[in-house]
Order: sequence, then structure tokens, then C-alpha cells
Amino acid sequence: MPPDLSYKWPYSALEAASGWEAGGDTPFRQRDLPETPRQLAHDSRWPAFFPSPICFVTTANGEEIAFEKVVGPSIVNRFPYIAALSFCREELSDRHHVRGRFAELLESGGSVAIQFLPQGDQLVRAMKAIAEISENRTSERLAIAGLETRSAKTVDAPILKDAYLVYEGKLVKPGKDFSGDPIYDKPWSDVGSHRVYFIEITAIQLREDIAQGKSQISWGGLPEWKPDPSLPSATGVSPKSGMAEHYQKGYTPRYKFPAANTVAFESDDHAHGMAIKHLAALPQDQIEVDNDRARWPCFFPSPTAMITTWTSDKQANLMPCGSTTIISRHPLIIAPCISYSAINERYGPRASLDIIRQAGSFGCGVAYIDENLTKAIRYSGTTSFTDDPDKIANAGLSVSPRARAPQLNESPIHFECDVVGEIRLGTHIMFLGEVKSILVRQDLTPDTPMTWSPWADIKEADGAPSPANGAPL
Repeated sequence: MPPDLSYKWPYSALEAASGWEAGGDTPFRQRDLPETPRQLAHDSRWPAFFPSPICFVTTANGEEIAFEKVVGPSIVNRFPYIAALSFCREELSDRHHVRGRFAELLESGGSVAIQFLPQGDQLVRAMKAIAEISENRTSERLAIAGLETRSAKTVDAPILKDAYLVYEGKLVKPGKDFSGDPIYDKPWSDVGSHRVYFIEITAIQLREDIAQGKSQISWGGLPEWKPDPSLPSATGVSPKSGMAEHYQKGYTPRYKFPAANTVAFESDDHAHGMAIKHLAALPQDQIEVDNDRARWPCFFPSPTAMITTWTSDKQANLMPCGSTTIISRHPLIIAPCISYSAINERYGPRASLDIIRQAGSFGCGVAYIDENLTKAIRYSGTTSFTDDPDKIANAGLSVSPRARAPQLNESPIHFECDVVGEIRLGTHIMFLGEVKSILVRQDLTPDTPMTWSPWADIKEADGAPSPANGAPL
């Protein structure tokens, strides 16, 4: 029987001894941050669950290869197409320790291959090698694990032979955004205990059977959970009149690629059983890209965060954000990326951007797979606060007042964050939100945990049409 690759949280009771306190007359427990260095050394696991995918990353300097895993890789900008990878730079615990050798090789070689393995033996062996072979022996991990590699197309980092999806990329170079403002004076940023590297994607490799629609990537973008039916749950969308006329993004937590609601994978080349798409340096005429062609060119595992803010007149605002990740452990930093550049309806300036800036804080709720909650995410994600100031209620959700940000009663986990910085990325702003407190609903327990898989799976296609090369579905 294959090993269980899922993750359950909480794994133990949320007790006062570990910093959790009852929330008075509310059905939530609360824990305040940051922890002390002693607390971190004892247990540096994330203090609450956040749905983060995991990938494997290789880098090389011409002589030596490094192999690591990254928790929470994220696409953070659309033009240029940028992935963010975060590596620990401070010794916090045996779990969170300095990835010094990997950083040295990445910064000297300048390139990486971000890779995803199908669930199975190869994935288990890769995880085992990283867990058991020390970071200063990172160049030995691939050989000891028996993982075969081959050359990439556009970078020097090797590719795992059994990877079904590979993003090749290089440390991003300084440039300017569509407004002429400078971006990426450095290809990384030091944020708390971690260094965040910004990788410009140069090519994407996708296994041929997936690119042809014979197989599909199956991804659960939200965790599974069964809440207490007596506590708040999403009640269904009642859209404001006229909202159907606006551009609507699709959303499903049970995402499949390719499928009838995705774009086709537009390959330029084929080799080693892979379809390959090359991404050129950013052409200025991409500002005219239409909504469909502005979509991500291929699947990348992305969760959904429920970002809440107070407007200047204390109205509650909600923006579901797919490009959200945790980039530092101490302090715990949550980083949602929000569009600011006028590309098209899909990527245009978001009202939430200025609302967060004015508030100086935001909330980050964790959702779960539920039909009404999915509808609420679709509606609130495609409806601007400027068009519907009551979009939270119209999405079938409710809030409780908190000092920093509105708390969604339907979210079983809520992070309260102060904005401590922002990074301009080209089309998106990355907000740096330091977590000050966490609230967890009391019906989320070890007996009724959230279940999450940080890995996508590959399955036989379920009858979705095979996409023609170059033609968006």
C-alpha cells in the first residue's frame, strides 16, 4: 500500500500550554505571536495550518548540484512571469535551519528547476533524502536517493527524469514595470528568518500525455473538512443586480488541467516525452493581452486565501487571493500578491490594494471545500468592492469585528496581520503581513481535522476534450 501523503491539522489539542487561549464568548481559540526563540527551538512547526503546496528544486554552479524541497512555492507576478521560493537563512530549530549551501549555489549559478513529482515511490524517496541527508551534503542527495536526472532546456539546473511538470527559471534581472517604475533591484529579498528568491520563468515542461489531454493533473486547492453544522457556514450567493455583466473568473477547489475551462498548453518543442513551452523576455505589447491569453500558461499548484480588510469608513472588504504564501517563519509572514498594473480585466488594479495600504493590516482566512463557500469565492473574487460594497453579505458570508481586520465567521482559521512592507513585482504588489494573532474555530480539533494534500495527482482524463496546440479552450 502506498504511503499516506496527506496532512492533517490540528495534530494535537490547542491548549493553553502551547499558547492557545479560549476566545471568551466566541467559538474561537486565539494564539498571539511572535514566539520566543526558546519556543521556536522546541517546536517551529507553523502554529496553524495554511494550505501550501510543496515542490522540489535543483540548482547548479557548473560543478556541484543542490537538491531541496520548498514549502509554499508561488507564482507571484504575471508579467514578467515570476515564481517566489523562500529558504531559511537563520537557525531556528532542527526543522528550520540555514539552507546555506543551496543559497550559495543558487546565487552563483543563477538558475533553478522547480519540479513536481507524481505521488508514489520517487516522491517518497526524494522527501526521505532531503529529510535524512544534511544540507551541507545537498549535492549527494540525488545520487543517494537514486533519482535520475537529465539536462534542462534553458538553465543549467538538472531536471528529475520522472517529474511530470518542470518550471525552468533564472534569478530575475533589474527592470521596469509597465509604468516605468524600477523593479527587482536585487533578485531576492530578506524577510525575517528567510530569503525570498524571485525566479523569472524561462521555460515550462509538461509531460506529453498531460499536454495532449490523455491524462490530467488533479489538484485540491483547499483542504477537506466537516464543520459543526450548528456553527456559521456559507449560505449561498445573492449577487447584486448587474454583476453578471462583469468579467467572471472561474474557480474550483477541485482543479483539473487540462480541462474544458483551462487554456491549452502551447508547446514550442518536444523532447524526452515532454511538451516544452519557452517564455521569452517580457515584450511591452503584452499590455494588450486579452483575458484568456493572460491566464497562467500552465498549471501551478496554488491555494486560495481569504484576504479581509477594513475600509477607511469601517466597511468590511474581502478579496480571495490565489497568489498567497508564507515566506518567513520568524516572524511569521503571510504574503498576498495583488494586481496593480492595468493589463486587462483579468489583471487590473484592485480596490483591495489601496484599502490594505490605508488600513495597514489585513486578515487571512483559510477556506475549505464546500459548495456554497466555493460560490462565495467565485463571487467575491470577481466582484470589486467599488461595485458592491456589500459583497461579503451577498456572497453568503458574515464577519465579526476585530481590530486589525474583519474575521470571516465561516473561516475555521483566521490570521491577523500587520503590513510591515511591500515589494513591487511588475504587475503585482507583494504585501508582507506579519502575523500578530491566530484564531481557530473550536470545531476544528484532532478528532475533526482539516485534511490536505500538498501534492497534485495524475489521473486518467475524465473525458475532457484534448486541447489543440495553441488554441485556448
